[in-house]
Amino acid sequence: MDGWLRCYVGTNSLRGSKGIYVVDVDPAQGDMQIISVCEAENSAYLCLSHDGRYLYAVMESLEYEGTPGGGIASYKINCGVPEPINRRYAYGGWPCHVAMDEIRRMLYVSVFRNGLWAVYPLEKNGAIREPAAVKQHSEPNGTPSHIHASVLTPDGNYAVVADCGLDCIYLYDAVRYRRIYTWHGPKGSGPRQLAFSKDGKYLYMVSELSCEVFVFAYRPEDACMLQEIQRLSTRRLDGYEGPNYASAIHIHPSGNYVLAGNRGHNSIAVYSRDPITGMLKPPSHAMLAGDHCREFCFTPDGKLLVVGIQHTDVVQTFFFNEKTGRLSWTGHELEIPSPSCVIMGLPC
Repeated sequence: MDGWLRCYVGTNSLRGSKGIYVVDVDPAQGDMQIISVCEAENSAYLCLSHDGRYLYAVMESLEYEGTPGGGIASYKINCGVPEPINRRYAYGGWPCHVAMDEIRRMLYVSVFRNGLWAVYPLEKNGAIREPAAVKQHSEPNGTPSHIHASVLTPDGNYAVVADCGLDCIYLYDAVRYRRIYTWHGPKGSGPRQLAFSKDGKYLYMVSELSCEVFVFAYRPEDACMLQEIQRLSTRRLDGYEGPNYASAIHIHPSGNYVLAGNRGHNSIAVYSRDPITGMLKPPSHAMLAGDHCREFCFTPDGKLLVVGIQHTDVVQTFFFNEKTGRLSWTGHELEIPSPSCVIMGLPC
């Protein structure tokens, strides 16, 4: 439909889910329609090439074609719909995140269970080649590594890798994949997801277990390449004492807000951000009428937030007020089993 946006929803293979759902979103009203479904197994996390031509999905499972481990799959976007190209073994159980190095045409895959970070070259036609590097992280004192996410630094020089098990963030050089720097976080914090500011000066990390947002000044010229400058809780001080696990973190297109998800408390924490200092103010919260907010994404203009609520099997849309930082439900939701990732595509 004219003016609508295309969205891709990755799912786990639970409660009747069929794979990757292609959804059109009305950015003005928040209405949604399922256009098609690309059959896929445990397509739990997705990423799209910058030109919108190729989609990549992890296969978050413990078995791949009879071998212990998961996989990674590539798709060509044909008239907005994914068509399978090929797939590869991911060398360990539960690959949970995929990101791209567009400069070098490389795919970064984070494998949770085995503490692996793998780098796959890409063909010009979007196909995934055999890995160029597979990094196994150590397990001191019997504590397992759980790699949860990675991103390329905005200057294109380093890959930043979050280890939820060992409470670390690693920086690898983006050419030879040598580990250059390690940030050691508080024990039991659980680094999960990462987001850089547009100017490349600040890195934001959400910790799954301690439920905090860490703010770092990115200083590649210094011995301490990530300088922690702030730490704030994602929790709402409303008396809730049940379990909570932080999920996604994203920066509003304006750069003036940072949002983090809570699973258990079932809310989204909204922090106002100083674009000069990178510092955040204590958050307001938007409560969700559902269980387990795993991922969300903004429309390009930042006026609408699309949220996957995994255990309630729905995708909902929320208006975002840039003046106040407030989220309000549009009244629209779409039934999709176990939505675990939501990303925006190109306009329809």
